[in-house]
Amino acid sequence: MRKFFIVLFAFLALPAMAQIQVYHGGNHSGAQQSTLSVTTSNHQGFWLFVDDILQNENPVRSISIQNMPASDYYIRVEMNNNEHNCVGQFVNFNRPQSFEFAQRNGFYGLIAIQGGFRPELAMSLISATPQNGQLLPPPVPGNNVGMNPTIPLPPPAPGNNMGMNPVDFNQAKELIRNESFDNSRLALAKQVVSGNGMNAAQITEICKLFSFENNALEFAKYAYQYCTEPNKYYLVNEAFKYDSSKRELNDYINGK
Repeated sequence: MRKFFIVLFAFLALPAMAQIQVYHGGNHSGAQQSTLSVTTSNHQGFWLFVDDILQNENPVRSISIQNMPASDYYIRVEMNNNEHNCVGQFVNFNRPQSFEFAQRNGFYGLIAIQGGFRPELAMSLISATPQNGQLLPPPVPGNNVGMNPTIPLPPPAPGNNMGMNPVDFNQAKELIRNESFDNSRLALAKQVVSGNGMNAAQITEICKLFSFENNALEFAKYAYQYCTEPNKYYLVNEAFKYDSSKRELNDYINGK
């Protein structure tokens, strides 16, 4: 069992580099394209995942993914070491960006860097491609690194009380659980529920993943508009320890 350490480092520096076209959950024809480049500070090999899809079968010390359509991506790097240290973060690509997988104060992080470097591997983005309206599962590396992706689904149709597909929900729940900090869990949870919808029981499960009740309450308020069975939203109260949180949620739902 691999031990994952997901530490998000937020840096405002944004770089520059060069440019292929690929399917990424929508039609990007004619969209602005960018390049993702990743290297390491210690020259150790790593695997790169984009939206939890493995890009390089063998570990590399630097990689460039070219001509990525401008969009939001979840990038994740896993080191080829005994601990399999792993970090990931959401990135909005509207221009070329470069990152260094580095260690600072005992923690690993993805640090935005200026300028380019000559990558060990340059390639096109590997992603799920549509077939008969469905998305194919991503390639699975021989060493079982990483998880299958959570593919965003359209918001639920009115009257659909099923919520999020159980397989997709379990994958998304695991991704949220693996985030190291509550604020990053909250950001990811909001993204998942807004793109997929959830039933009351699923929202309750996500609320229980937060370390702090105020973050669980914020998510419960946000998720109400995406709940497929709002008449059962009282079930979400189960996630809260304090009566004050339950009252605040109920007042929010009732518009008080």
